Order: sequence, then C-alpha cells, then structure tokens
Amino acid sequence: MDRNKIKKISIWLIILSPIIFILLPVIIGLILTHPFRRKTEETPADYQLEYEDVEFQSRLDHITLRGWWVPSDIPTTKTIITAHGYTDERSQKTINGLRIVRSLHEKGYNVLMFDFRNSGKSGGRRTGIGFYEQHDLFSAVDYVTNERKQSDIVLLGWSMGAATCLLVGSIHPQIKGVIADSPFHDLQTYLEENLSVWSKLPKKPFTSIILRSMKHLLKIDPKKVSPAESVQNGTSTDYLLIHGKNDEKVPFSSSEIIFEQIPNSNLKTLWLTEHGHITSFIEEPEPYTKKVLEFLEQTFTSKENH
Repeated sequence: MDRNKIKKISIWLIILSPIIFILLPVIIGLILTHPFRRKTEETPADYQLEYEDVEFQSRLDHITLRGWWVPSDIPTTKTIITAHGYTDERSQKTINGLRIVRSLHEKGYNVLMFDFRNSGKSGGRRTGIGFYEQHDLFSAVDYVTNERKQSDIVLLGWSMGAATCLLVGSIHPQIKGVIADSPFHDLQTYLEENLSVWSKLPKKPFTSIILRSMKHLLKIDPKKVSPAESVQNGTSTDYLLIHGKNDEKVPFSSSEIIFEQIPNSNLKTLWLTEHGHITSFIEEPEPYTKKVLEFLEQTFTSKENH
C-alpha cells in the first residue's frame, strides 16, 4: 500500500473516530430504549379463559396502558398482576405466559396482564428498563385496587418485569407478595457489567458512553432502579425469587444479592434452577407451577391471619 493511500485512510479514521466512539454508542442507547414492539399472537381465549380488554393510565405521564383482566370464576379479592420482560408483551408467548395464568385461574385467582409502555398495544415510545415501568406497574396496582376493588395482590414478573415487581412490591401497601423470575439486582451495576450482552459492543469504551447518553439524553437514571435496595423496605412483603444458574443474560448472583437484602423477618425463598434466562417454567412447568401456587397459598393465608 503506497503512502498516499495510508494517509487517506488515516485521515478518514480521524474523521470517523468521533462517530465510532461517540455517535455509535448513542445510537445503540437509542435502539435499546426504543426497541421494536413484539406482536401479541395469543389471547386468554386460546387457553379457554374469559377475559376483558382493559386500559388505564400511567401515573407518571398519563400514557395509556392496555391489558387483559382475567376474572376468577368465583368472587375473590385475590389478584395476581403479571409483568413481562424487556422487549416482550403481555402474553409472553416465548415462555408460555398464558399457560401459567391458566393455572392461576384454576386456583381461583383473578389475573391482570398488561403491556408496559412502548410494548404490545400500550402507548409510549420509550422503554426505561424499570425506570419508567415501575410507575406503570404502580398504576396497574391502583387500577385493580380502585376499579376492581381488589385488596390482596401478588406481583409475578420476569426479567425486567421481575425487577420492576420488586421495586413496586416493596413500597405499595396493597402488595402481599412478589414472585420475581430472573431479576437484576441493580440497574446501574448490571449495565456496567452486562450491557455488552445487549449492545454487542466491547465493554470498553462503549458501555460508559451508552450509560451517559441514557442518563443525559434519554433522561433515564439507572441508579434509581435498584431492587436490592428497595426490598430492604419491604417489611410486610413475602418474596419468591427464581433464577436459572445457566442464565447468560442476568447472572443468578443478582437474585442471591437481592435475597440477602430482604429482611430476615420476611417470608423469603430463593429457588435456583439448572436453566437459562426465564426458561425455568418452560423446562420444568410442573415444579415451577407448584412452587408458585404454594407461595401464593402461604402468602395469602399468612396475611389473612394478621
């Protein structure tokens, strides 16, 4: 290669370096917080369940959130609210979400399934990885409390939804228990260590640039999304944590950290499986369902006695 070509390449590298090292991470940050919506392909009717289409507004910014109300066949004040993961939608077809909802229905529970903002059929154009979603879930709890007159509520979430359940379940007075499958323990720490899994870019120097862009351009502060910190305040909440030891997206150590931060006075259980990220129900549907139903029975019964 002659000197002129080398010189031209060097000049172009100098020109493009700001794009590579600054603009590219910002674009990746925008993509991660504005993911494409996954289409809902199943409804409760596919599982012989009657349901109603419902909608309510997020208390944060009045974005319209849409979902399904699956009522019990018998009158009850016991309701399970499900919370889907990042880039997913209310039915969570990939993990057979409606299958476990059918089991909940068979045991006499009401179920609310809804789409977080920028997911499914809900409004909004930005995903906050728990930062905004905690307000959406808080509003879902208010909806079943005020509109459906429910007084005993348990949250069931997966991945981002699991982390969000831990944030809300630890502070909302109507929440009796939280079932969290594969949550991260602290968003700032998690992204610092694992953002490259999602961005497909080397950790250095891109992760720090993406995090700065999320905070300053997208108004998302990961430091304010810390389930491990939130559960320290959940003194009247029961917890069931589920995590696969072979989870390559969210290390199972996250659930171990959260478990240690839950006060010992709480009913708390950590179930580690041999599976991957939110795949435990797919791989072991019967043990998984049994764990969930036993937790619900124990939680609702213990709360009735107090």
